[in-house]
Parts: sequence; C-alpha cells; structure tokens
Amino acid sequence: MNVLFVTSEISPYASTGGLADVGAALPTALLELGEDIWRVMPMYRKVLEGAYPVSDTGIRIQVPVGLRTLEAEVWKSDADGPATYFIRKDEFFDRSQLYSLPERDYDDNFERFVFFQKAVVGLIDHLDTPVDIVHANDWQTALIPYFLTFGMQGIGRENREHVVFTIHNMAYQGVFEDSEFPYSNLPYSCFSVEELEFYGKLNCMKGAINRADQITTVSERYAEEILRPEFGCGLEGVLADARDKLTGIVNGVDYEVWDPQQDPLIAAPFSASRLEGKQVCKQALLERMGLSHSPSDPISKRPLIGMVSRLVDQKGMDLLVESMDRMMEEPITVVILGSGQEEYQRVCRNWAEQWPDRFAVYIGYNNELAHQIEAAADLFLMPSQFEPCGLNQLYSLRYGTVPIVHAVGGLDDTIEHIDPVLKTGNGFKFHEYTQTALIHAFQDALRLHQDQPAWRETQKRIMQQDYSWHSSARAYQQLYQRVLKAT
Repeated sequence: MNVLFVTSEISPYASTGGLADVGAALPTALLELGEDIWRVMPMYRKVLEGAYPVSDTGIRIQVPVGLRTLEAEVWKSDADGPATYFIRKDEFFDRSQLYSLPERDYDDNFERFVFFQKAVVGLIDHLDTPVDIVHANDWQTALIPYFLTFGMQGIGRENREHVVFTIHNMAYQGVFEDSEFPYSNLPYSCFSVEELEFYGKLNCMKGAINRADQITTVSERYAEEILRPEFGCGLEGVLADARDKLTGIVNGVDYEVWDPQQDPLIAAPFSASRLEGKQVCKQALLERMGLSHSPSDPISKRPLIGMVSRLVDQKGMDLLVESMDRMMEEPITVVILGSGQEEYQRVCRNWAEQWPDRFAVYIGYNNELAHQIEAAADLFLMPSQFEPCGLNQLYSLRYGTVPIVHAVGGLDDTIEHIDPVLKTGNGFKFHEYTQTALIHAFQDALRLHQDQPAWRETQKRIMQQDYSWHSSARAYQQLYQRVLKAT
C-alpha cells in the first residue's frame, strides 16, 4: 500500500506532545512492515531552527484560500526513514509556537490549516503518485476528506484515495465561527448539520468523523469513553452514528528513542538487570534542577516524583492544586516539566518558591530534560481528567519509573494496579477524580517504595514489559487493508 501520513507535528522536527511522537514512530514501524509510507507536516520556525537538515524541492503549489491565492513551498527532509515533506508558508508557520500563545490560540488557525491541507492535496496531485490511504490526524487535518473530494477550488476532484482519521484528543475539535467557512472554498452544502455545522459554528473534527472511511482513537478504552457525554465533548451523538467505523488502537513506544540502555540524553545507562545507573541519573537531575539532599536523608530514601505534561485542566492540574500541600507533607521531591495555562504556570513557580529544596519546575518543553526526568524519577504522576492514550506512562515503565495514574482512557488500558503480595501490576491507579483517591494511590506507592527489595523487584518487572509499536502498527496495517477490501 501507498500511505500518506498527514499530521501537524512530527518529532523531532516540531512537537507539543504525544501526537508528534506518534507521527515519528508509527510511520517508521509501518515502513518496517513493508508499506510505502510518506509524511507531510507544516514547516514551522522550529523546523527551520532545528538541527535536522531539510532542503527545498523546488515544488511550488498555488493554493486558493477564500479570495486569495497563496504559494506553498515544498521542502523535504534528508533523514533516513519515511520520506517527510514540509509545507512552507512563513506568513502562517514562521511563529514562536505551533498553535497558540500562552493566553490564546492564534486568530487565523482555521485559515492556516486550510492552507496546509489544501497544499497536501496539491502535493499529491503534483507528484502524481497513486495514494491508497491518507491517514489524517486530529482537527488540523480533519478537512482532508473534503479537499480530496472537492479539490482546492471546491469544484470537484477525482477522489481515488481512502481516508483513515485518528482522534488523538476529543477536547480539541477545531471549532470556528461560521464566518470563516469561505476560506475553505467548499460548497456551502458542506456547512450543514449532516456535515460541518455544529450549533451554528464550523466543527472540523465533526466533518472528519462524517467523511472518513475509518476512524481510530489511541486506546480501546478511549474509543468507548468518547461515546458518552462526559468524554465525547459534544460529539458523542455523531460518534455513535459512526460507531461501526470506530476502532481503538493503543499507541506504542519507539524503543529506539526511549531505552535507558542506549539513551544518549541521560547521565548513565541502566537496565532491568543493572539498575545502578538510575541512581546516577537521579543525582544528576537533582543537581541540574538545583535540588539538594542532606547527608541524613539519603537519595535512595526520598522518592522523586516526576511529571512531564501540559499544565492544563485536562492533565489534572486542578486536582494537583488541591493535593500538592498534602503530598508535600511526605518526604518527597518533585520535578515538573511543562507549559500551559498561565494560572498553572504561576502556581508551579509558587510551589518552587515555597519548597525550594524539594520542588523544581521548568516552564516550557525540553526533550533532553523529559528523558532525564523519566530516567531519574521513582514515580511518575499522571492525574489526567481524561487521557486518550498517554505515552509517558509507557516511557516510565521502560525506565523503571512507577506510574501513578487516573484510571481513564489509555492509562486504564495500560496500567494495572500493583498488588505487592501477588507481585503483579505495573503502577498505581485511582478511579475517582478526587483528592482523597489520588492521595490514597500516592500513599500506596510510598509504602511500596519503603520496602526497597520489593521496589527493586517491581522496577525490574515493569521494565521488561513490551509496549513497542510493532503490534499497534500491525493493527493499523490490517485496518488499512480492510478499508481497501471494502471498496
């Protein structure tokens, strides 16, 4: 099969989180399974400033956006692996952030990503290479089925491709004012309750759910959850109508990137059979973050809690605000890496001032530091309100860092509560989204940590679990095959 993977971010070129990791790992795994796969993403400032070589193909595509016609430059990566193309238009993508500033989204996001998606369709036509499957991801690519059908001008196109659409997070649907619809150049019949219209506004994700041949989410549990009002974010009825084409496939981990035995970003290598390097990583992180341990409080006795997350409500920051004072009554150290809502960034800075020797925060994203936190921490905290899949809990397992998670979505699919007697499980789960439930799971984890032989045994057990992309990529490959056989 010839597969085009379209996404708004790919690691290491530009990333805000898990979507970029999937954009890096899944196409690579599918390539290894023998599929002919290539990728397209926007050319952000971060791509230009990055350390990874890209070159101008010389291809230029004229893209109508409403009443304007704009030129898209097409660049290409010279790296090994799946061929990766970049759509360049500095007016839209030469910005400090991918989608938003800390206080608001970019005002022209609909126009930006209409341009990107049309340029992708223009690139398919320019290269004149038959594409069997276009795999689109999240709202930034959700109009791809429309542009493949109606073309860039909205007057029709020979539609020979099939579309698989993956929902990475229902909370971000690409909802815009109806006044922006003309940027799409689509027929006005597309702005209807059966298509894109959503309570008088334009909903990109709704359109993809209606138009795609198959829809996937990033865990089996999340595929069930989004059919309910508390997780469907208003589209649960639309999803229920599309239930026959909805599948949950849990994300995997790229162990070429996330492996403590060969991770160049951490202070010392380690493995399940040789854990000594993890203590070296712990000491190195504490020193980097300006945190100290007194001689009477040995490093092995004080648990280090790590968190790498967007600092937003979805990731459980409201629950963490309720719980932090109680957690810090215990002899723990906390390191948080992330950015997000200004109120939570401010709260984290306040915590660092309140407990300067035991709490540190880095506001922003730093890939090297993310690896170092995974390698150094004893426990990894993911108290998300909802979590479509989650990847950090899987990274944590590989690094012998025991997750504490809210039992939702992919967190519930991948984490089994530890039973220290039966010596089963790989983390600690709490089911009610309350301070009491979180603290109870947290205290269970601290009790296990106090029993160092049992703790080491747990670390060794979870490090040997396999969440590689192979089985997930195979599931996508089989899904693609079913789409083609159905036609």
